[in-house]
Amino acid sequence: MQGLRVGFRFHPTERELVGYFLRNRASMGSEFRPGTVVERLDFFGKTEPWVIWDSHGGPGLEEGESLYFFTERHRLHGTGKRFNRKVGSGTWSAQRPLKVEQNGEVIGMKREFRYERGSHPDQNNCWLMQEFEMDVNDSLVLCTLRKNPSPAVVVAVQESNTTRKRNDRCVAADGFG
Repeated sequence: MQGLRVGFRFHPTERELVGYFLRNRASMGSEFRPGTVVERLDFFGKTEPWVIWDSHGGPGLEEGESLYFFTERHRLHGTGKRFNRKVGSGTWSAQRPLKVEQNGEVIGMKREFRYERGSHPDQNNCWLMQEFEMDVNDSLVLCTLRKNPSPAVVVAVQESNTTRKRNDRCVAADGFG
């Protein structure tokens, strides 16, 4: 989001994300270039969410703000209906989908995800992603990425061999975050 005016904050509504940004990108392709949404990032690939965050301006955002990406979903099987939700060494765990409506009409769907099962245990549950789609079969989606402000981290207690949940702030993978 380089080149934006000082004090500018990008806070689009769900209707704007689907009805304006995603719809225009789907109809106009790469000719539609809003400066506030990252172009065609392989969000469901081999890159960890914190690396995406660091390399696309996340450290410059205020707490609770998100990064925005256009990306393509990849099907688990060529003709199947399910999409691959792996990212880096972990996966995106989904909640149930929610309708995005405008004037009483469903214009898209929103799914919320949480990062888990990664090779960096200190990063599990620390990243939240929202995925916006116009149609369940579309591969083009608009995603948001942000840090989880209060992740529930499962911590092993050695003396009693039990586990408990603890709320900690997420740290960068190098431990300095």
